[in-house]
Amino acid sequence: MPPTDPLALIRRSIGLCQMMRNWPAPVLDTLAAAARLGRYARHEQILAEDPLRREVLVVASGGVAVDSVDASGARFLLSIHGPGEITALMRLLEDVGFVYDFHAREPTVLVHIPADALLGALDAHPPLWRDVCVLMLSRAHEQIVMRQQGTLGALDCQLANAVVQLARVHGRIAQGSATLHVRVSQSDLAAMLSVSRQTVNKELRRLEQRGLLHAEYGRLEILDLPGLEWLAQGRP
Repeated sequence: MPPTDPLALIRRSIGLCQMMRNWPAPVLDTLAAAARLGRYARHEQILAEDPLRREVLVVASGGVAVDSVDASGARFLLSIHGPGEITALMRLLEDVGFVYDFHAREPTVLVHIPADALLGALDAHPPLWRDVCVLMLSRAHEQIVMRQQGTLGALDCQLANAVVQLARVHGRIAQGSATLHVRVSQSDLAAMLSVSRQTVNKELRRLEQRGLLHAEYGRLEILDLPGLEWLAQGRP
């Protein structure tokens, strides 16, 4: 069972974080001592009391959506992060305006690490910067692929690519099943692709007819990941 003591939970969570799991124990202990724990209800905005607060976020449980809403009320979903992932790394930068918000996708527990504490640890141990750079390069590549698909790809290819990216990061093998399951709503997919939910629903039904996936409420069952990858590359 996960520890109930806040400090123990913080230490365990950052120790399991994909970016930091191989970092020296003394570094993780230092970060844990500087961090705080936050608990959020479904759809609750994170850092609502101080949107400019310079903290990075490690997901202990639940999930976080990085999104924004324009003046017309249209929502754009940049990314989704689940347990073991870290987000808000851009907040390591100083004097930068932040244009995205963070919302809990479900009941969520987060570890908030002050940016200055993380920067201090990285500067004291320069080789650890490599892990930050590799993660950010990987995410930049994903965004380039998504942008390219959004500009050049047909909608079915865009949707397939979005599902593939989510499956690679968030896909889980359900108990008693050999298929990948991804917890994502049609509204989230619509916000990622800047289309209506009705349009996403129509395209998902087409992918179902091709035997690539099965759409359920708030979840996708991936039946043919290679087939989705093939379609995501723009191949019929």
